[in-house]
Amino acid sequence: MDSPSDPSSTAHSPVPTSPPRVWTVLVAFALLVTAIVVGGVISASIAMAMEMLRAGVKPQDTVAIQALTEQLKSMPWLMVAAVMTSSCFGLVAALLGGFLSPAPLRQRLRLDAGTPIPAWAWVAALVGCFTMGQAMESLSVLAGVWNSGASLRGLQAASQGSVATFAALLFFGSLVAGTGEELFFRGYVQTRLVERWGRTAGIAGAATLFGILHFDPIHSPMALLMGLFLGWLAERTGSLRLPIFVHVFNNLTSFLLSRYAPSTTELPASVHVTLLVVCSLAFVGTVTALRRMDVRPPEPAVLAGA
Repeated sequence: MDSPSDPSSTAHSPVPTSPPRVWTVLVAFALLVTAIVVGGVISASIAMAMEMLRAGVKPQDTVAIQALTEQLKSMPWLMVAAVMTSSCFGLVAALLGGFLSPAPLRQRLRLDAGTPIPAWAWVAALVGCFTMGQAMESLSVLAGVWNSGASLRGLQAASQGSVATFAALLFFGSLVAGTGEELFFRGYVQTRLVERWGRTAGIAGAATLFGILHFDPIHSPMALLMGLFLGWLAERTGSLRLPIFVHVFNNLTSFLLSRYAPSTTELPASVHVTLLVVCSLAFVGTVTALRRMDVRPPEPAVLAGA
């Protein structure tokens, strides 16, 4: 059961009689990962078969097949297909978990309005996500590891695809992925973990699983930190509406910049140092401003037990 968004609602909330089950969350995550991996393998196999037929490559020609495999990594429509399958699987997993829960769906996935927040907080949360992302990107560029992430390179290649491919990327990578991932990780997963372990451990646990799902040595740590911020926003407001808004617009902006803005690797190191410092300070200032809002729901009781 979710944390009440208003202290007065505690009197009307049913009191759990047993500790919430964490194993169901882990099973749901394992099934989601399996579905995404299987879907990715099927998509890649279909793409490989199509390319082999087009190029007339025989299965025995290992050198040609290896070259085709490298080409597939930068194939825009294949990356979009991977984004489509993973985002849709995440959305389905969240809705199924919510429907199977004894709590009402809106309550289980935190779809209610939560605690009212001022209009400026929506902008501040978005700025906080942008500045945190830019700081991490500049740090990875300065460390020389930005281009070592396969998923990031794939997303950049997909952003340079045809108009139809890019439109599909915007829809599934921004709206569907942002909504589905928040419903699953901050709604289904984090809500249960917070009930069992408390806010800090619950947010960290959900963010860790969120990072693992991105399957990339560079993208995963960035997703983990973003998950911590989005999880904090969810607990701060008692609702997923703000995290979904931030997640969707963050992805949308990233794709648009990848297509229409110069590559960040082309910027000199001095610019990245400046961006790292300025964005880090801006992020800290944004979090400080959001913390001063009196919107935090009361701490849920942590239920001990096996």
